[in-house]
Amino acid sequence: MMKLSKCLLFFLFGLTVFSQNKREAMVPAFFNQSFQVSQLTSPLNNSLGATYVGDGRVFFVSDKAGIPMKLGTKFNLWSVDLITEKLKRVSTKNLCEINVLKYNVSGITVDDSNSFMIAALNDESFNDFLAVSRMTLLHIDLSHGFSQCAVPPFVKLGYTYSQPFYDDKSEYLYFVSDMPGGVGGLDIYRVKKNGVNEWGEVESLNEINTPNNEVYPFVNEDGRIYYSTLTASSGYDVYMYDFDKRSVPVRLKSPVNTKVDDFNFIIISEKDAVVARSAGGAQATILYRLLAF
Repeated sequence: MMKLSKCLLFFLFGLTVFSQNKREAMVPAFFNQSFQVSQLTSPLNNSLGATYVGDGRVFFVSDKAGIPMKLGTKFNLWSVDLITEKLKRVSTKNLCEINVLKYNVSGITVDDSNSFMIAALNDESFNDFLAVSRMTLLHIDLSHGFSQCAVPPFVKLGYTYSQPFYDDKSEYLYFVSDMPGGVGGLDIYRVKKNGVNEWGEVESLNEINTPNNEVYPFVNEDGRIYYSTLTASSGYDVYMYDFDKRSVPVRLKSPVNTKVDDFNFIIISEKDAVVARSAGGAQATILYRLLAF
């Protein structure tokens, strides 16, 4: 009986050590503020894929039509000025396939120096009719004063690649894919940018990936990654993971998460953030602004 007790003691000690090593990371002070929540985009359209590009502007994609003003059927690139909150269609002239009418854009990311852009768009011309909804990534080199475009070498035919985010500090490109090597469904991957138009090996972020879908990665300047996971209780919820602490992912509280789908969370500044929301029965996906006061 004594031997059994000792074994049990060592087992419980092991569990305690493991749980200590996997404690939840502390939530940054940003989330301890009070926020005013307001709509950035209209509920008459679908708007998502938000990314901050500097100069007080957020780029996003929307099926909002230009002129005439009617509901669009194609997702194009738009911007919102965070000072005036006015929306404007972004010109994609000379940006390769982005400017081709048959393509939908699902999101972009731009490096801090504006030397290159990674865009996600549908690749129906590269797939058979069974895969018309798949997305691919397009590398757009802007360093020469004009665009040179190519599909990155790590992109494989037949799989979806979407929701890109480039972290200048670590020089990693994060994206979402259903390619093999993940945990299941849509998973988050990253790949190191080794040089001009040069990329390393793709890594699956199995620390945060689950058998459900993980979508919309965003890495803040402090190195923490924010993303959304499909949950059984409230649809998509926003989580935070601290690479340095190697802790368990933390589900963020209200007003970031609500009872509907919450995803595409990005931090603009120490007082400003944006999140996309879409209820199961909703007619549209809307971008919301969280402004601290």
